[in-house]
Amino acid sequence: MFLKIGELARRAGLTVRALRHYGDIGLLVPSERSSGGYRLYDRKDVARLYRIQALRRLDLSLAEIGALLVDNDAGGLAGIVERQVAQLDREIRQASALRTHLLAMQGQLQASEEPAIDDWLVALESMVAGAKYFSDDELRTLASQRDGQADAVAPERAELTALLHELIASGASPEIPQSQALAQRWIGMLLAETGGDEGLLMKLYDMHWNEPSLHSLTGVDREGMRFISHAMAFARLQLYAAHCSESEMATLRAHYVAQTDAWPPLIAEVRQQMLQGALADSAAVRALALRWQALSLAKAGGDAALHIKLQDAFRNDAALRAGSGIDAPLAGYIGRAIAQLGTATVPSP
Repeated sequence: MFLKIGELARRAGLTVRALRHYGDIGLLVPSERSSGGYRLYDRKDVARLYRIQALRRLDLSLAEIGALLVDNDAGGLAGIVERQVAQLDREIRQASALRTHLLAMQGQLQASEEPAIDDWLVALESMVAGAKYFSDDELRTLASQRDGQADAVAPERAELTALLHELIASGASPEIPQSQALAQRWIGMLLAETGGDEGLLMKLYDMHWNEPSLHSLTGVDREGMRFISHAMAFARLQLYAAHCSESEMATLRAHYVAQTDAWPPLIAEVRQQMLQGALADSAAVRALALRWQALSLAKAGGDAALHIKLQDAFRNDAALRAGSGIDAPLAGYIGRAIAQLGTATVPSP
């Protein structure tokens, strides 16, 4: 019995794109091809996919999984089981910590005391973000940054949230100075919360964008996030004035901010490929590099010379990079992918 790629993807809870990527990197090559060239998977392929997915749950990169699957002896399997046990131990500790935290909140509620917003966020992150968005180390980083700062940050967060609602309700443009100042303070607050880690900043954005339950707790929904993102783009646009002529700035003002909404999901996809160990010259990463290159050129209005000037400015001006979600490892990774396309420039927001 053979399964076509669409059927296997549906029954395995994966995307067709993911299975194609597994094939491109040699991790799961289908045993057969139909006369029409369609990929066909047999029982052995499905069993291999099961092992791949079991190892993915252990937070291993695809490169690590490929190396482990080469070793099919008992010793290799014993190592996998050992990792599974360690993973379960971590999940038990996380569940125990969450239970303790919830019991404390329960005590507050029974005493008619409203838990602080950070208490709710800790609980929500433990339930949602712990496994879905952040690794154990990343959660520890967020927790350590929060320790001792929650009381100090809460008033600023409340002030910024109120100002955000006021600006949106009044129909204010993200371009006005008040909006830009709000965005810069907001991103600064989040960077402090993540210890200056641009990767964690982008994961926070991804979590808040995709988890509606967070919106009621933070007071910031997708409309608010988009407002902040666009205001930050206008603020960053002003910084390019030190690197561009008046005519170039006119081009940027016509095209730059229009690309804003497309950057965060693309940056997140590239980072995910990097963390999974996908090679920079793999088909999936090359496709992302093409999208990155096209977006980067579009913000320059298709002007190749201006495009290169923007890359140089972003590379050399730390203020332009702050809050972009792009750190040195990611820039190097996408840079290698873009080099495969025949260009030496590294696009950026």
